[in-house]
Amino acid sequence: MTNFLPKTFNEQIKILQGINLILSVIGIVLLVTSFNIFYFLTAILTFLLFGIVGANAGFHRYFSHRSYTTSRPVAIFLAVTGTLATLGSIISWVAIHRYHHLHADTERDPHSPRYIGWWRAYTYDWNRTEISKKFIRDVIKDPVVVFLHKHYFKVIFTYVILLAIINPWLVIFAYAIPATGCLNGVAAVTVIGHIHGYETHKTNDTAKNSWIANIMSLGEGWHNNHHAHPYHWKQGEKWWEIDPASWIIRMVKK
Repeated sequence: MTNFLPKTFNEQIKILQGINLILSVIGIVLLVTSFNIFYFLTAILTFLLFGIVGANAGFHRYFSHRSYTTSRPVAIFLAVTGTLATLGSIISWVAIHRYHHLHADTERDPHSPRYIGWWRAYTYDWNRTEISKKFIRDVIKDPVVVFLHKHYFKVIFTYVILLAIINPWLVIFAYAIPATGCLNGVAAVTVIGHIHGYETHKTNDTAKNSWIANIMSLGEGWHNNHHAHPYHWKQGEKWWEIDPASWIIRMVKK
């Protein structure tokens, strides 16, 4: 049994996410008091890139569920943009997510709001879980994924330094705000996606289709659909269940 989210790594992620939250508040205050269209669009577009492409189409549907295949350059792009979203490394994220699906809404679920409380679930204060390598046997064979895991913070800090060299304000608007938005998106699905919404399918858990979680997560809120069919690359089933990641996947899948 191997823990792919060691305590020090988890604490460092929380510190970085906390810094991002503070910087995000500063950035939002600046936009409210002195609106700048360039910084506003930069934050929105980077959030869409990190969230829809990196987190949703990448970390979740490609690496965690292998719901589609794509070219090697696209897979690497998904891996890098997902890493910059600062949600944890691909290896740790995949391990925990697959384990969650196996034990959803039980005491063995690392982030079930029913058992650890909605606040801990929302703030990423999840139970540390020893997870077998069998859950990540495929991803640890990928040298790019392993590199991004071993050098997780170096990759993020390199991106931040490059932004600072170009324009220090970009650290806030092209990194901190988008990363904080992605964190809240995952939290929304983790918590709201299990307590609010409707059920189209009968499952063995409390996953629900929530329009609130869907807006916050940029398309991952159709959680009941996903838990019923975890290997489907398209999660929105009804015409009004908007699913931006599926639009991207349709263009890049083989």
